[in-house]
Parts: sequence; structure tokens; C-alpha cells
Amino acid sequence: MAAPTITREAPPRRVPARRTRPGWLLLLPALVALVILFVVPLVNVVVDSFTEPSAGLGNYTSLFTDGYTLKVLGRTLVVAFTVAVVGGLLAFPYAYAMTLAGPMMRAVLVTVVLVPFWTSMLARNFAWLVLMQDGGVVQDILRFLGFGNVTLLGTTLAVGISMTQVLLPFLVLPMYTAMEQIDGRLVAAGQSLGAPKYRAFRRVYLPLARPGVLAGMSLAFVLALGFYVTPALLGSTRNAMIAQVINVRTKELLDFGGAGAMGMFLFVVTLVVLGLSRRMAGAVTGLVAPARSEKASEVRPWLRIYTTVVGFLLVAPTLVVIPMSFSSTQTFRFPPQGWSLRWYHELFTSPEWVASILNSLQVGFFTALLATLLGTAAAFGLARLSSRWRGPVNGFLLSPMIVPHILVALAVFSVALRLGLNGTLIGIILAHTALAVPFVVIAVTARLQGMDGRLTGVAASLGAHPVNAFRRVTLPLVLPGILSGAVLAFVTSLDEVVIALFLQAPGAITLPVQMFNSVTVQIDPTISAASSLMVVLVSVPILFAQIAGARRGNRGKR
Repeated sequence: MAAPTITREAPPRRVPARRTRPGWLLLLPALVALVILFVVPLVNVVVDSFTEPSAGLGNYTSLFTDGYTLKVLGRTLVVAFTVAVVGGLLAFPYAYAMTLAGPMMRAVLVTVVLVPFWTSMLARNFAWLVLMQDGGVVQDILRFLGFGNVTLLGTTLAVGISMTQVLLPFLVLPMYTAMEQIDGRLVAAGQSLGAPKYRAFRRVYLPLARPGVLAGMSLAFVLALGFYVTPALLGSTRNAMIAQVINVRTKELLDFGGAGAMGMFLFVVTLVVLGLSRRMAGAVTGLVAPARSEKASEVRPWLRIYTTVVGFLLVAPTLVVIPMSFSSTQTFRFPPQGWSLRWYHELFTSPEWVASILNSLQVGFFTALLATLLGTAAAFGLARLSSRWRGPVNGFLLSPMIVPHILVALAVFSVALRLGLNGTLIGIILAHTALAVPFVVIAVTARLQGMDGRLTGVAASLGAHPVNAFRRVTLPLVLPGILSGAVLAFVTSLDEVVIALFLQAPGAITLPVQMFNSVTVQIDPTISAASSLMVVLVSVPILFAQIAGARRGNRGKR
């Protein structure tokens, strides 16, 4: 008789300590940098909100009792909510059409969505300023439709229109990601059971698309809360939003306590919205679509027309900015009355503009360098952590992305004043590095997850030293992700304006700040040429990174 065997339940798999230890060492530089550059300034804002000008809850009490402040808070929440809802309604059919289109048309639609990412934020707002000014194209169209001389510039409506267009890609992409995973046969199955098509779509498809819809709308709402540039350029002091009030209280009144209370209110609202969105979205599992067919599904004519209109709305600012840069007149008029290169000549000969371009390139280069080093090391460190720690640490590394931008600017400005970094390029570089690190972490982590981890083991079994295995095997495979992260870090710094506005000084003015001042302070048409330059500086690196990644991917398939 065979001896009985005793079976024991296998303990949960743990990452060996010798593997997690290097992970923490690789994470340490990024964690320390974010604590110093991001967490400490935010904590300082919290302390100021309870202690300046006197200790207590006075700043928070006035936040909810002062009539003007309550009006601004209410307006900000209403505008952000409206932008999220209207943007969601515009984005949903477009994202749905992307799932039905064939490979070529889908590539075109995705490219159109990405165009706003390749266009400078200030350039887009400048374009809307030109279009919505008195006598502009939008007013002419409304007059033609019988609405009379409608004044848009300086109104909340103008701010909402521009914000919706700017945030539309942030709504489309999450929706498309969720819809792409839905098995299209489920709607057909509902119809085969007797449900009309619209009911099957409403009862089957919409619930499955809900996570993407809520993710996109909550992201748009959170981003809209902290918008400063758009309300400052297209709105007015009569319909100010909370970011404008924070700016005035901080830079003109030096009321760090009151501004800090407003910033913390935005932060709490952000956390609540993101938490509710995650809870309402739920998890959709087991309904993943099969491999996508190369054959396009039927796209109805009305949907084709709709996607064309929305696509035009997405690229409209770019179509305005570039022709405006060749205008021969000193007015912001579109279409231009004449053609000339005078504004490019002014851009590259004016000491102020040349200095701002060089400052932006310098800040962008060092930001990309620091963020790439910190973010790449952090991504490798995350890959070595146990699952118990990986989630929280990754959430901390990505936290600068969810904090309202105006709150980050307030926190950085407060600390920079005390450390003597205000008005210096070093201060801007350090602040931009904290914002850019998450983009590098995301890009490199995505590349690491797509890499076969057994390759380094194979190299080691063939006698390769760990350093050689990393240099000859791991690094070439991860390099596209590192380059993508570096490009994103550079572009993030190059296009950032709010923090640079807070930290500006005569010797530390970046190109976006010079562009902002040219509209709000001196009305300099050179901004049209600068906007076109920003489009090139932002889009060319991204396109180059995409082409390089595609070429490396093609080499890997051979």
C-alpha cells in the first residue's frame, strides 16, 4: 500500500528581498524629488491656509460665507460641469465612430484627436480669441444665422467653448478605449432576442461603455476646475473663475492663506469626483471584444457628417494660427488682409522674444533630462516591487497629474519666494520636473510591461554579466519608451504657462509667458508667429518619437 501523501497549500508568491531592495533603491531618487518638489509645497499651502494671517479656520469660513467668493466657486463648478457634460455628448458619437471605422479611417480619426495635443495651449486660446472677437468669424456666422451682433469675447460662454474644445481629446480617448473592448456581437444578440436596435444599444452597449464615459467626463471636470489661461484670455474680471482669484490673491495681495483655502477646496473636489467616478464606473470583465476585423462596420451618413464636424472643431485652432502668422497687418484679424513675414522677422530679431525662446528651450532640455533620469529609474524600480507596494507607489508617482494646476503653481510660488528661487530658471526647471516625471513613468512602464522578462534570464544563462545584459538586451527594448517619455517631458515643460507665470521675472520669462503677456499686456501681433513656432516645437518632437518607435517596432518584427 502506497504511503499517503500530504499536500499543503502553496504560500502566496513573494518577490525575493534581493529583488525588491534594488527596486526601492531605484525608486528613491524620484520619491525624494517628488516629496521635496511636490509634497512639501502642498503641505506648506495647507499650513498657510490654517495659519495665515492668523491661526484658525477663518480662511475656510470666509470661503463659504463671502458672497463674491461663493459666486466664483459656484461659477467655476457650473462651468466645469457644463464643459464635462457638453464635451461628453460631443465626444461619445466620435469615439463610437472610431470603433466602427476601418483601419485607415480609424487612423485618420485618431490623428485628428491627437492634433490638439500637438498644438500649444496658448496657441489654441489665441486662435479662439481671434475667432470670437468682435467682427470675427464666429460673430459673422452668428449674424448670418440671424442671431445679430452677439458679443462672445469676455463672456463665460466664450470660456466654455474654448475649454470644451481643448478638453475634447481627454474625453474621446478614454471613451474609445472602453468601447474598443466591447464585443459588438452583444448588441446583435440583444436584437436577435427581439429588442429594437436603439433599445439593445441603450440596455447593452451604453452600460458597457459607462466606465470610459465616466472616466473621460470626470477627467475633463477635474482639469476644467484648475484652468487659468483660458478664463484669463477669453473671459473677464466680471465672470472670473477660481483660478483667476487665486492668482490675484497670491501675486497681488500676498494672501497665501485665503488662496490656499481655495486651492484645497479644489483639491478636495478633485478627489471626491475621481473617487465617485471610479466607484460608479465599476468593473466590466468577461466582455472583451474578439480580435478586431480589418473590415469596417457600417457607419451611417449622419455619423460621418458628425465626425467631420467634430474633427473640424478639433483642428480649427491650428488652421487659424498658421495663416495668422503670415498676416501683414497689426490687428488680430482672420482671415489675414495681406501676407508678410514681418512677424517672423520680429520674433527672431526682438531681444525679448529671442530670450524667451532660448529660456524655454533651456528649461525644456533640463526638465526632460532630470525627469527622464528620475522617471526611468522609478519605472524600473516599480517593476521590481511586490504587487502590494506597486499600486500605492505608482499612485504617488502619478499624483502630480491629478492635482489642479493652479494649486501646484500656488504651492511652488509660495515655497520659491521663501527659498529665493522666484524669478529664476532653476525654480521653473524644478517645478516642471515634478510635473513631467509622471509622463516618463507612464511611458517607460508601458514599455516594460510589453517586454518579455525572460530575455534577461536567457542572457544571464549564456554567461552575460548583468550590466551587459541590461545594455545589450533590456535597454534597446525599453529605449523607445524612454525616448517617448523624454519627448513628453520636454513638451510638457515647453507648453506649461501657469507655473512659469507665477515664477516669472525679467530674466526668467519663457516663450508661453511672453505670448501670454503679448496679449494681456501689450497686444503684440508677434504672438501669431510665436504660436506657429510653438505648434512646430510641440508637434515635431512627438511626430519624431512616433516615427522612431514605429521603425523600431518594424525592425523587431523582422
